[in-house]
Amino acid sequence: MKLLKYIFLVLIYVILSACAQLPVGYESNSTYILNDTGNTVLGGRASKFKNNNKDSFIYLLNEGTDAFYARRALMSLAERSIDVQYFIWHDDLIGKLLFGGMLEAADRGVRVRILLDDINITSEIEKILYSMDQHKNIEVRLYNPFASRGFRFSDYVTDGFRINRRMHNKSFTVDVQFAVVGGRNIGNEYFAADEESNFEDLDVLSVGPIVQDVGKQFDTYWNSKVVIPVNAFDHNVATVDDLASLKQQLRDFNTSAKGSKYALDVQDSEMYKLISRQSFHKKSEGIYSGKGLVIYDDPEKSLNKSETEIVYLKSLMKPHLENAQESVELISPYFVPGDTGTEYLVGLVKKGIKVRVITNSLSSTDGVMAQSGYVNHRIDLLDGGVELYELKTEYKTKASKSLRRSAKAKSGLHAKTYIFDRKEIFIGSFNFDQRSANINSEVGVVYQVPELANFLASTVFDLDINKECYKVELLVENEDIDGIEVEVKKVVWIDTKDGKQIRYTADPETSIWRRISEDLLSILPIESQL
Repeated sequence: MKLLKYIFLVLIYVILSACAQLPVGYESNSTYILNDTGNTVLGGRASKFKNNNKDSFIYLLNEGTDAFYARRALMSLAERSIDVQYFIWHDDLIGKLLFGGMLEAADRGVRVRILLDDINITSEIEKILYSMDQHKNIEVRLYNPFASRGFRFSDYVTDGFRINRRMHNKSFTVDVQFAVVGGRNIGNEYFAADEESNFEDLDVLSVGPIVQDVGKQFDTYWNSKVVIPVNAFDHNVATVDDLASLKQQLRDFNTSAKGSKYALDVQDSEMYKLISRQSFHKKSEGIYSGKGLVIYDDPEKSLNKSETEIVYLKSLMKPHLENAQESVELISPYFVPGDTGTEYLVGLVKKGIKVRVITNSLSSTDGVMAQSGYVNHRIDLLDGGVELYELKTEYKTKASKSLRRSAKAKSGLHAKTYIFDRKEIFIGSFNFDQRSANINSEVGVVYQVPELANFLASTVFDLDINKECYKVELLVENEDIDGIEVEVKKVVWIDTKDGKQIRYTADPETSIWRRISEDLLSILPIESQL
């Protein structure tokens, strides 16, 4: 009887949750980037980057410690506005430090706009966001939110098609003078702060005309139909007392983190040294300049509008692919080209264009499901002349090798970077997969900077490829099957160490159970969702 009673109560709860509706009739004023920020501290620093060509200046944030400090330092200097837009925001060390930085800025009079996708909002993050929204200078909005705030499963049942479409964009803009765009979400693992597993990722810090365009992209999403302010939800009962309590909690947390090992790691970062010495300018080492084009999906992609109705990022990317004459080099952690993408990449090879791809290995990926979509096309890609490389979990960036806490932490790929003829380079949130292309919204920048494109391509694909990755090759063997000799194509992984090659005939550094999971997932008809 107790079990039946429990099942009955669950069913009632599901039915009631399914009746939940999104807020209607709420006030949501349109707001936009501020254009009069040239007299701010950051405006003054940005003016040092200007030249007669109206180029943008860009700095690669390859190391997690650099990426964190760039954001934290910009927040500390903000005077007018902070706009943040992310798919994931954790309530861990990195997440709390950045939340604290925004509250400090808001107390100084800075307008803060926080736009997060709702799918990864935990109850703890929700509580923080609702409290922050009580600040007169902070507004929080959620992209494509769940109607049921407590029991989300019911939304999947009653409104799954809408819920499936998410905002994967990542942008961070301060005083409309400096902006960061790239692959990182907000959480320890994206900033080399996790003890067990960190992502190899890439952001770009930009100054110049690009920043305005990143800001306009933010405004497009912020003011779109699929975004709802958190103060519109009936269950949001946060008060100014909750805000005061959160401020104290984050102040205490910040104080306790000052002597942490991660804080010492950050002080060893190049970005910390550049900013503390006030030597971050257009002649600094690692600064590149040139034209940049901000490209992104229309947010109404989440309303199931087609490419004939609105702009898709993949359509804006296509001309850069089609203009390539010599090489296309792709870095995508979740690489699910599908039949069409596989045919397209093989077609490039047939035209004499060198196509190389770096993606995760089964051992390094955090998404076995996405990996299962990739393996279905791996042999066809190799057979068609596409070069494939898969990341080793042991690979470490320069900073990771010396981290006080996590030098032994596993690595996984998360950067999304595409290089065309080593003349143009895209850096952003777009994976070469079905989900980024057709379901989620994305953003990135195409930099028309040959020096940058060539630097990154030559470093990753020429100098470090064997240290970072397994080379995947096709092995063709003849096997006797029922008395008939049949040609069989298999995959081998080549690991190069100290000039010697080690060959694997099964995914390196994986258990049989992980391989079985991948095999089982690969036969499911789910590729369009990966």
